[in-house]
Amino acid sequence: MTLFELQAWLGHRSPSPTQFYAKISPKTLAKAYSEAGYFARNVRTIEVLVDRDAVASGAAATGEPWQYYDLGHGW
Repeated sequence: MTLFELQAWLGHRSPSPTQFYAKISPKTLAKAYSEAGYFARNVRTIEVLVDRDAVASGAAATGEPWQYYDLGHGW
């Protein structure tokens, strides 16, 4: 559901209150960018952040998130 669809569903007049309640995790954001093909078009602007603790503890091997993408501008 897009922000604007969620806004309409909740009955908000503007996206601001909807954004306050809708929290997007780095994993969800990275998935959305990947599905949109953003990474393939803009590879030079992406920095990969690695959660070293998850890798060192072995949690990454069990499926825990361990890498995030810094897309700039607060994303």
